[in-house]
Amino acid sequence: MAANAARGAVLRIGRIACVMLCVLPAMAGTPAHPAGSFQYVRRAVPPYMRPLDGPGSVTPRVLVRFDPLADRASQEQLAATGVQWVEREISLVPGLFVVQVAPGEEALVAERLRALPGVLYAEADGDCRALAQTIPYGVTMVHAPQHWTKYGSGSGPKGPVRVAVLDTGIDQAHPDLPAPLLTKSFVVGETIDDVYQHGSHVSGTIAAVNNSEGVVGVAPQISLLAGKVLDNSGFGQWSDTAAGIDWAVASGARVINMSLGGTSQSQAVHDSCDAALAAGVLVVAAGGNDGDDTVIYPGGYPSVMAVAAVDQNRAHASFSNTGAHISVAAPGVEVLSTVPELGLKATWGGKQHAADLIANTPYHDYTSPAYDCGDGLTFLDFPDQVAFNIAHIQRSFWMQFLGVSYFIENAWDAGAYAVIISNNTSGSWQADMGYLTFRPGITISQADGADLIAHDGATVAIALTANGHGYEAWDGTSMATPHVSASAALLFGAFVPEAGLPPLPPATVRWVLERTADNPGTPPRNNQFGYGIINAEKAGDYLAGRIRCAGDLNSDGVVDDADFSIFLGFYNAYLSPGGKYTGADFNGDGVADDQDFQRFVVRYDDLLCP
Repeated sequence: MAANAARGAVLRIGRIACVMLCVLPAMAGTPAHPAGSFQYVRRAVPPYMRPLDGPGSVTPRVLVRFDPLADRASQEQLAATGVQWVEREISLVPGLFVVQVAPGEEALVAERLRALPGVLYAEADGDCRALAQTIPYGVTMVHAPQHWTKYGSGSGPKGPVRVAVLDTGIDQAHPDLPAPLLTKSFVVGETIDDVYQHGSHVSGTIAAVNNSEGVVGVAPQISLLAGKVLDNSGFGQWSDTAAGIDWAVASGARVINMSLGGTSQSQAVHDSCDAALAAGVLVVAAGGNDGDDTVIYPGGYPSVMAVAAVDQNRAHASFSNTGAHISVAAPGVEVLSTVPELGLKATWGGKQHAADLIANTPYHDYTSPAYDCGDGLTFLDFPDQVAFNIAHIQRSFWMQFLGVSYFIENAWDAGAYAVIISNNTSGSWQADMGYLTFRPGITISQADGADLIAHDGATVAIALTANGHGYEAWDGTSMATPHVSASAALLFGAFVPEAGLPPLPPATVRWVLERTADNPGTPPRNNQFGYGIINAEKAGDYLAGRIRCAGDLNSDGVVDDADFSIFLGFYNAYLSPGGKYTGADFNGDGVADDQDFQRFVVRYDDLLCP
């Protein structure tokens, strides 16, 4: 008992120290490498616990890029810099590796790596997060239905366009979401399942099924690729983002949606976005929700379309970031879309038990033994084993008078890292800590409490699970971004050039989306809306006059003298603004010249477009 009292005194002085101590055991089992050795291995890291007092780099990683022509000996010096092992290679960017180091040594190891010959750069891994605010509708505002009628809804001559959503995963069983063509989780210890709801919401705006229930996405006939790069609390690391981009490109995506971002830059992610664009993939990312001119990455990189948000009245959303890097705007206020319905579960003895979160305590996945602590009235009720584990307290009449927080604080003083309170009457019970804390706490029923006592010392896993499937309206540039990604997919699917001509480049799709946007602000662009609110119908009309019916430059369904006048304006200057398939460039070589004139004449003689 004296040990409990002493430990309680220490923890009252500095409870926050427990957070760091709880992270360290996760490093147990790290493979030992002899001094000077270096191995490239894929390691199954045991589940670790994120500190609950805020986001941060949870796996100590460094991103390092070697000159592909560098002497191999420089790579063999990695162990001497503090690199423990190489976790993965980002094959999209030659020479880019993700390495793991000891906790707290990221900056030091990166500095040592930069001193090696042949190292182009080395950077400590950084954090990114889901960019949604709180709480979708924008399909009609971006004129998607008109595009469907004229040109299709995401599938074309070469089949469905592949769109990769790099986010928090996806609700694979949602009846209003298409079954993903491919899925992959890049978050250690977490499946593709979405218990943060964000990735499912974004995916619904892109591709919700056109059926008789729920909502419909902007491009309901595309093929969805779901990559999990943000964890179950909505945070992630740049190394996982880079790996997700690599996977998406290798999997044939034409568009990558990243409704995420961070204020720190990553050269590795920058290189990955550049390489994706060079590989024929359009990268679209959220502009940020700070309501100011803060640049959020990867949206701040030139190779990425950064998206701002507008409301139902086409007004700039107050939370949406501004700046010269903003490409376009799209609906991002009260956007209705698909989400999994979530429920808290506590599992022990091979059985799941329903649980409720104690108000003002955080949700967090946590697995540890749980020990019976009686009614938790005094320190005498808490066994020594409860330290850094779960305290199971049985609700009593004392809790009514002293308050829930009194008993939870007793558990903390005894060293417990999480608390379960079982009810003393039948049914569930909603408890409130009374003030915000950083440690998890849940309540369970009286019957489940009795079962937990019978399994005293058993390992309990506290986790969110999907209990059903529903819809919610959310705000954020995260919600605006998928409108743009899906509109781009509509263009890629509908406008496939004739055999022998080059494919539609992502830079052209971006240019067309920007130049056909409806700008409520000062044209041609401004820092609030970029080039304006995207218009999928106008963008489709523009490309139809260059690819589907080469020569119908005013989109009136015929090739006639009016189109010839427009054609001459481009032809005389040999001009194709924005690159291939713009202006009067019908053969995709970047200029309007005699070859384009020959194609124009053929269409002109036909007059009517096919």
